[in-house]
Amino acid sequence: MNQTQMQTKKHHFNIIDFVIIITILACIIGIAIRYNLGTSLLHGSDTAYITVKIDGLRTDYLDFLQEGDMFYYQKTGNTVGKLISYQASPAKIRFVNHDGTITVSHYEDRVDVVCKLELEGYLSSNGFMIDGSTYIGAGSNILVRSRNLETQFLVLDIETTP
Repeated sequence: MNQTQMQTKKHHFNIIDFVIIITILACIIGIAIRYNLGTSLLHGSDTAYITVKIDGLRTDYLDFLQEGDMFYYQKTGNTVGKLISYQASPAKIRFVNHDGTITVSHYEDRVDVVCKLELEGYLSSNGFMIDGSTYIGAGSNILVRSRNLETQFLVLDIETTP
């Protein structure tokens, strides 16, 4: 082998290399912005306690609620929080009569359940965020599931601890 064959061809930086590097950087920055990674990494996580209500749960499903169970979003499977406590009361239904008065009646086989959950996330200027991108606040309706139950939560209150 002669010396010209042993020499390797040097790679020169060109416009295609530049475009590839810029595209990769833009994707990384876009993902970081979308999931608020900068804020969540710098800020750490906060603990919050939410109070939720389950309307009209069948009485025989009440046994499926167990303290310590984890709840997850039905669509994404991401963690919502851990059930700390719950209270059940007879479910009420309200009717508006023809004369405009409201009549309250009780369901026989249903209960309204108020639950308290502990969850992790962080408090931002937009409200409390779970997983860096999922907003949760009073008035939110959330479809959730646990090990034994699938239901809908109505968020009544949220308390954050610094």
